[in-house]
Amino acid sequence: MNILKDDDDIKKYMEEFGHLPNCYPLINEKMGNRIGSKKIRQRWLNSLNPRLCNDRFNDNERSFINEWVEEYKIRNPSSRSISLKEIIPVMEEKFGKLRSENQVKNFWHTQQRKKGRNTSQGPSGINHDISYSHDISYSPQYNNRDPKMEISHLIN
Repeated sequence: MNILKDDDDIKKYMEEFGHLPNCYPLINEKMGNRIGSKKIRQRWLNSLNPRLCNDRFNDNERSFINEWVEEYKIRNPSSRSISLKEIIPVMEEKFGKLRSENQVKNFWHTQQRKKGRNTSQGPSGINHDISYSHDISYSPQYNNRDPKMEISHLIN
C-alpha cells in the first residue's frame, strides 16, 4: 500500500466525484477497493481537502466551540455524546474557515481533560479530590504519641 499514491488518487477522484452525495463508496470502487470508503472519507475530511484550514483556533473560535457545545447539551439533554461534526459547517459560515472533524474533536476533548484536571474531577464528572490536611496532629493516631519515640529525639 502506497499512502502517497492513495492520497493522490483520493484527491483526483474527489475532484471528479466529490459533488455526489455518496461519493466515498464510488471512489473506493474506482481505487480497486484498496482502502475502505470510511478511510477515504476520513482522509479527505481530516487531511486532504485543500480547503482545510490547519491554523490554530483563535480565541473567538475556541469560545464559539465551548458555547456551541453548551447549547447543544441544552438542546439534547438526553444525548450521551456530542455530535461535533455538526459544528463544522456552522464554524465555516461564521469564521470563513473549514476545520477538520479531528481538529474540533481534539480541541474539545483536550479542553475536557484540562477542565477535569483543574477541578479534580475525572472523566466521569465524579469528584476524585482526595486532599487531606497535612497537619498530622489532626489525625487521632498521632494525638497521644510518646515524644521519646520521635525520630528527632532518637537521632539526637
